[in-house]
Amino acid sequence: MNLLEKLFLICGLLAAGAVGVIALLAVGVEIPILSEQAGVARDPADEMADGIGMPPPQFPEDEEDEPGLLAELSSVDGAAWGGPGGAVAGLDDASAEEAPLNDQVIAALGRDPLVDKMKAGLDVKDTGQVLAFLMATFTAKGTKLGEEDIEFLFTALGEQEDFGLRNLLFAHLQRIGGDTVTEGVLAFLGDEKNPAAIGRALSVLKAQGDEKAVEGLVNYLGSTKNRKLQDMAFKNLLGTKSDAAVDPLLSVLRNTKNKRTRQYALAALTQLGGATGAEAVLSYAASSDPFERGIGTKSLRDLRNREAVPVLADSLGRSSDTVLRTNVVRTLGRIKDPRAVHSVSQVALYGENRSIRTEAIKSLAQIGSADALPALKTIVETDQNAGIRRNAARTISYIERQARRVAAKRTATKPIRK
Repeated sequence: MNLLEKLFLICGLLAAGAVGVIALLAVGVEIPILSEQAGVARDPADEMADGIGMPPPQFPEDEEDEPGLLAELSSVDGAAWGGPGGAVAGLDDASAEEAPLNDQVIAALGRDPLVDKMKAGLDVKDTGQVLAFLMATFTAKGTKLGEEDIEFLFTALGEQEDFGLRNLLFAHLQRIGGDTVTEGVLAFLGDEKNPAAIGRALSVLKAQGDEKAVEGLVNYLGSTKNRKLQDMAFKNLLGTKSDAAVDPLLSVLRNTKNKRTRQYALAALTQLGGATGAEAVLSYAASSDPFERGIGTKSLRDLRNREAVPVLADSLGRSSDTVLRTNVVRTLGRIKDPRAVHSVSQVALYGENRSIRTEAIKSLAQIGSADALPALKTIVETDQNAGIRRNAARTISYIERQARRVAAKRTATKPIRK
């Protein structure tokens, strides 16, 4: 091999090596000679960016949380009947926030005189006539029909069996809205047997969202024995996001013996019940009845509402049930509300065993408030258990690093005064 060939070979190897390095960097492989491990200074902006939103420190005792009651109930899916609630996309997406209220539109424009002409002599049993009338009076911003047409719409619902046509009837009713529509839908649910139509009616009650509609959803949830229909009622009830459901749900818990119904009621209270819902969950989690205690414990994992924090924090000082207290500490960590710091810190300092104290320290890390630092430093300085001291030190480091990085981020984004 002559000199020229050797030079070509060396150049080829160097080029191949450069391509390899670039490929490794592209997929995120760290090469020490090019990184901070080799003593190369890092950009301060990169230092600030690292760890923002980082997870709390992991302790040796960490275990993956089991799913809550909501996850267990979600194994039933109503989508086979048109998605949650049996609704059909495109006809029932309008709401008061997305489109003007129908009575406001009619008041502004006046009733279209063609509506009464088309309606006169219309045979509600004739599918073609009803469909033509409904299509002609349905608009992108609402419906040309009003309260005087509600009786006709419900009569047509009773006469027609085609789901597409009935869905369009419900779409008109949903756009009209009001107490009369709610009352009519509730009456319809009392007699109807078709699951698809029932699901669509439940979605109208969700869209109504008034106290009577919410109570109707709870009552249907408590009365039906069909699991899929119960699931539809549950999902539509959660969709209302209304605290008007709290008292009816508590009534269901008190008055029904059906275990599945009680599961749905307690799960709904975790999402809609605020402080009252948290009290109901705690009551079940502390119960001597194995079924009630089981679903109460699972429901604690679903509590996320900050309104529940005072109730949960107060229970730590009242309860002597170690299992319940441990689950409450975990829940407070997931909610991440600084108001819980004092109660959780007391458990971290004086808890009855190493396990619950470790859970409390972990929850303080999840909350991430500097208010926890005095208690954690006391543990580091005085506690006899090396593992507890180590976990407290990790949490102190995590909270302080997060505080520094948040402060640095604020400084970096603060406008410079001229």
